[in-house]
Amino acid sequence: MKPIIALGCVGLWMVSFVGSVPAQERTIRAVFAFTQGTLFSVKFEKFVKKADEIGKGVIQINYIGGPQAVPPFEVGNAIRARVIDMANVPGAFYTNLMPEADVSKLISKPMSARHNVPLWTYFNQLHNEKLNDWYLTRQFHNVAFHLYLNKKIDRPSLKGLKIRVVPLFKDFVEALGGTPITMSPGEIYTALERGVVDGYG
Repeated sequence: MKPIIALGCVGLWMVSFVGSVPAQERTIRAVFAFTQGTLFSVKFEKFVKKADEIGKGVIQINYIGGPQAVPPFEVGNAIRARVIDMANVPGAFYTNLMPEADVSKLISKPMSARHNVPLWTYFNQLHNEKLNDWYLTRQFHNVAFHLYLNKKIDRPSLKGLKIRVVPLFKDFVEALGGTPITMSPGEIYTALERGVVDGYG
């Protein structure tokens, strides 16, 4: 069985099987890049529950968990190395393996309008080649960008501020004079509290 990766914006869901499905039930190891029970994980958790209900005797998903199971920025490596079979993770978290993954953020059409179009085919081809997986779906689209700061600013400048970012927003923060810092989502609150960062996008 080839890896199944579910990844999308948050989280594209990807997965791949090769050959026929055997008579015995298969178990898929799945992780999520964010903490369980959060806005971004709830849809995936519902999917896992439903898949387990209708997949009895054929396939079951062993939902290993979130960042405590695999660090968010290591999910892409875990999929490619077949440590896990399925993941729900933003493209921004595996751009080290596939820089093109971030293009998903720029597509305004919902998933229902994306299938059977050349871009979809090409995007899946890149995932096949670079991660050895299949891109299945995306949970959200047209998510607005917000910048939250713990210091007041009165002009469009981030000079002297350290901002937690994903790679996509690194150039944006630097262009405004800020210092971009990458860290996993679960570390943001503590980093704000301790002054490691002054805000996040």
